[in-house]
Amino acid sequence: MTTHLSVRLIWNDRGWDGHVCDKPNQNAYCVVNQYIREALADQKNIKREVEAAAMPLKELNEWQPPCCRTSVAFSPIGFEIIHNDPLEFRRLPSTKETILPYSVCPSPYRWMREENFRQLCEDEHLNIRGPDDPKKENGWVYEPDRQIELLTNFWSRLEKNTSLVFFYCDQGNPLDENLNRILLGVGRISNIGPQHFFGKKPPKYPGDYPIWSRCITHDFENQGFVLPYHEYLRKGYDTSNIICRIPEGATIDFSYVGEHVSDDTAVGALERLLQSVQAVKDENKVSGDWSRHIIWINDVLSEVWQNRGPFPGAGSVLQFLGVEVGTAFQRQVLMPLLKRGENAWEYLLAILEGRKQCEEKEYTIPMKQAAGRWAAYSPSRRKLLSMLVRFELTPKQVKRIADADERIKAGINATDEELVENPYLISEMDEGGPDRDVITLEVIDRGMRPEGDTARFLSGNEIIPQDDPHRVRACAVAILKDAAANGDTLLPFNEVLEQIKKRFPERRACSPDRELVIGQQSFYQEILDFRTDINPPTMALRIISELEQEVANRLKRRIKLKNKPPRSDWSWEELLKQEFGEGKGSNLPPEVEERARKEKAKALITLYECRFSVLTGRAGTGKTSVLKVFLKGLEELESRRPILLLAPTGKARVRLMERTKRDDGSVRDAYTIHQLLMRNRWLNPENFVLRYKGGSEIGAPTVIIDEASMIPIDLLGVLFRALDLNQVSRLILVGDPNQLPPIGPGRPFVDIVSWLKADNKEVKKLYPESFQLPAEERNACIAQLTERARHEDHNSLALQLADGYLSDDPTPGDDDLLSRVARQDVDGDLEVHFWRDHLELETLLMARMKHLLNLTDGNGAYKLFNESIGISNVSGQEHEPLKAEHWQILSPVRKQEFGTTEINRKIQAQYRGGLLNKSRREWKSSKKPFGEQELVWTDKVIQIYNCRRKAWPQGGGLDYVANGEIGLVTSTSDKFNSLDVKYSTQPEVSYRYYRKDVDSNLELAYALTVHKAQGSDFDYVFLILPRNASTLSKELLYTGLTRFRQKMVLLIERDTDVLERLRSPQESATLLRNSNLFVMAIRPEDEDKYYANHLIHRTAKDVLVRSKSEVIVADTLTRLEISYEYEKKLLNKDSNPKDYRLPDFTVSYEGDIFYWEHLGMLSVPSYRQSWERKRAWYRENGYEDQLITSEDGPDGSINVTKIEEIARKKILLE
Repeated sequence: MTTHLSVRLIWNDRGWDGHVCDKPNQNAYCVVNQYIREALADQKNIKREVEAAAMPLKELNEWQPPCCRTSVAFSPIGFEIIHNDPLEFRRLPSTKETILPYSVCPSPYRWMREENFRQLCEDEHLNIRGPDDPKKENGWVYEPDRQIELLTNFWSRLEKNTSLVFFYCDQGNPLDENLNRILLGVGRISNIGPQHFFGKKPPKYPGDYPIWSRCITHDFENQGFVLPYHEYLRKGYDTSNIICRIPEGATIDFSYVGEHVSDDTAVGALERLLQSVQAVKDENKVSGDWSRHIIWINDVLSEVWQNRGPFPGAGSVLQFLGVEVGTAFQRQVLMPLLKRGENAWEYLLAILEGRKQCEEKEYTIPMKQAAGRWAAYSPSRRKLLSMLVRFELTPKQVKRIADADERIKAGINATDEELVENPYLISEMDEGGPDRDVITLEVIDRGMRPEGDTARFLSGNEIIPQDDPHRVRACAVAILKDAAANGDTLLPFNEVLEQIKKRFPERRACSPDRELVIGQQSFYQEILDFRTDINPPTMALRIISELEQEVANRLKRRIKLKNKPPRSDWSWEELLKQEFGEGKGSNLPPEVEERARKEKAKALITLYECRFSVLTGRAGTGKTSVLKVFLKGLEELESRRPILLLAPTGKARVRLMERTKRDDGSVRDAYTIHQLLMRNRWLNPENFVLRYKGGSEIGAPTVIIDEASMIPIDLLGVLFRALDLNQVSRLILVGDPNQLPPIGPGRPFVDIVSWLKADNKEVKKLYPESFQLPAEERNACIAQLTERARHEDHNSLALQLADGYLSDDPTPGDDDLLSRVARQDVDGDLEVHFWRDHLELETLLMARMKHLLNLTDGNGAYKLFNESIGISNVSGQEHEPLKAEHWQILSPVRKQEFGTTEINRKIQAQYRGGLLNKSRREWKSSKKPFGEQELVWTDKVIQIYNCRRKAWPQGGGLDYVANGEIGLVTSTSDKFNSLDVKYSTQPEVSYRYYRKDVDSNLELAYALTVHKAQGSDFDYVFLILPRNASTLSKELLYTGLTRFRQKMVLLIERDTDVLERLRSPQESATLLRNSNLFVMAIRPEDEDKYYANHLIHRTAKDVLVRSKSEVIVADTLTRLEISYEYEKKLLNKDSNPKDYRLPDFTVSYEGDIFYWEHLGMLSVPSYRQSWERKRAWYRENGYEDQLITSEDGPDGSINVTKIEEIARKKILLE
């Protein structure tokens, strides 16, 4: 059993070549790390870095950048590092150390924490005294003698010329927005530097304080490599194929800066590195000795497999049997036996069965007790434990599998015998414990298919074939779980097979035979929905497939049923007049107001009379206002019968409650979906994973589900199981299908709306027969709002800009507004500013915040900033957490210089700098900033996970905080080492977070990603739009543009290119998902990008357009052999790039150019006015003679014959 090392590197834009970054002030990735932020809090240090840009570390005098501990990882040039005492109050003199080339200086931080001390001593069988203060259980190990013993034990486990060192980056990397750990490379440790000490300082302790880090040198030139991420980034290549993720379930092994890595985890890491190197070689974009590296990795893999041994889980199994020092027994007793070629498991089994006495005296008593437990277990349990020793599992994981009660809690519905028969069931079913430590496929697979000498003590039938159906199915399950997390509810069978083949490196490849898998279909069907009777065949997780079918069938049944209409004298339109008045105080034209009122009245009839209905509409059309009137009318008609109001997030729940208040101010109860599921046992309280059966049902005559576009199919399906729909007279979904798709599988709301809206021809062509209900029945369930009834919304330029990203038919004026944005010719609720680099962005953002939020510079700037978010500056005065949502900065990404992490850091430094610096200087840990993001009193924060937590005062809150709730740190406690947060959604209570809980629950929230802000709105929004970001999509832009209440400030990189590009259906995130709700929509195998046929409009030339009518126009042109380009930019007569339009079709024929505009809703005054303005632009710029128009009929139909006549007459001149 060899121990290896993981080392976190701080991102360096030169590739850790011994130099300061080329552009240190643009490195937004290094400052993710707390100690870098602390060092750069002093502006003098930032200035020094900029002045020293690209300089070798060895040439710097006395000053060094805070990242220098890892900066020579791949450098042939060393330097002399200065170790400064991290605890300033001790005032220990600095110490210098020579750092060799190809070296790093990691510290084992996990080993130096009191909360880990006891477990480490048990695992490592260490005899180290406890802290001077026996009550101390958290914080750093302080006493120098204890530090020295822990450090000695940590570093002594590494072996020169044997141990490997794995280099990784945490979330501070520019490669992937969603990855928090990325492997960079690996090397063989060639030298372990000596222990250094700070200069001796008398009083309390006789010994010197040790420096925690050691200089670790690796043989980079001969035994190791680094992946060419920097070369790819510099040349603009896509890095997705070469990115190397850490092994699944190995987050702890790649945390805490310096950490031990076991042989089993090292195998997983090497296999992934091997795949990445192979991808680099195959792509052949970057030169390098990649073939040599591949040979080296394969040689090292054989070596590490041998060191791993066949029984890496023996120590954890012993701990399950009551041997607290089981891990130490494994390392000190069993591993030496393996190295001598003896069967270590047979030795251990002989002790457990009483056939042999334990020869090591210090283990005699615990091993005897373990033997007693072993004998008491049933034969099936002993077989299970004998099998578990083959997998590297933690003690908690062994207990979760071996204890039948714990097993059920973790979702593993299998007996001992079934697990022994098929251990892959563990990875297929395990949902993890409270720590979310799910047992992964790779962990099980390494135990089932060990390599080389590792397999010598296993019988032939214990090592399964590479294409064993148990292995193939487990791979398929893992792939489909990943797909579901990324939005797909099913995959084509061939795609699953291809991913299985790529899952492991070639030497461990799983290469299933297609026909054999099909022939074993019944085995796969036990846990998958494997369809071979369709073209193409598909695979899905059975539970996801079941939920899709249940939701579809339940909704289909309800569509045919109707409620009785209200009494004869009832008028929804009159109720609307009572609620909002008729022309009273409205600045809208009377005809607009009347149209809006009639539209809402029609929607209210639909909601009341349909057993199932959908209330939908773009932003600003008054969906929540309709709900308020509906609920008021419902109470008048049916008294106060139970109503269940539900929303997917805590913020959406509160908005629903606030905006549907009764006239007397009383609030209707509303719940987050997770709250309802938790109360009725449909959520696992251990890990908050959905339960698919076993909960109790709840019903109410009316159930309203708000923000339905945010709900994935698994959550919606479980909610439907939790609802007793036989008690429900009205099931109402409310939402906007143009918003971001859910986080999780599917796009149920979009699929439901599309099915309800489809005409008979479309349904007959695309949908299964069972869902081919008449259009009049389906259409009757849609309550569609189109009119913006408030003056500020009707005239909102920001909302008009958002309309350009609707999935519905476009309006003629949306390109006019884009041109105005390009010229910054906007006013009212929309501001537009352009930036070229991050410095200009920062300046612009700060300037607009100061102007709009009435902020100032100077010493008292923080006071006005406090007021802007609801923090009181008067002692004893209550804070106003509702104002935490007064303004919000939004970005599409977390990382990069324009991402939320960097912006949060800069805002915090600007307005909390004094508090931060004061807290950092405190010697007492309880007074320091909280968590990796250094939260301090008065910070604005967001809850990042759903969690149960006690509210104070008791009984005043929900005792629950939902993911996405925004609040303020209203106090910190030195005594309890905690902070208190008041949320805008629960302003009357506070929630306490102890220091150890902060990182897993809270983040800074001055800037949020658009995803995090979905379901919320703010008075002022500052939306950052870079030209390129991995998360950008049509829906993201629409969602971001509709988060404001008063003012939208758009901060766009360079020009309107991103706004133009994201108009295209090709930029839709929703359309890219595979789903099978009502109709199966999967990726054709021959297309890189796929779009669901029932959701898009595709021409014969495979061009995606934005309406059905445009398809007919385009296909007519193609049939007549006339060329066209869709939405090609047309500049004005002066070729001003900021004054342009986007004709539907730029038509070319025999050298002539025409501009074809197809017009839809000319009967709608606002649409007609937009078209007249656009026509005037064509005329003013001399294009009128080239303009061709066609239009829909009054009923929305299009005459194909008429389109062809226009083309023949205007273009072909027939």
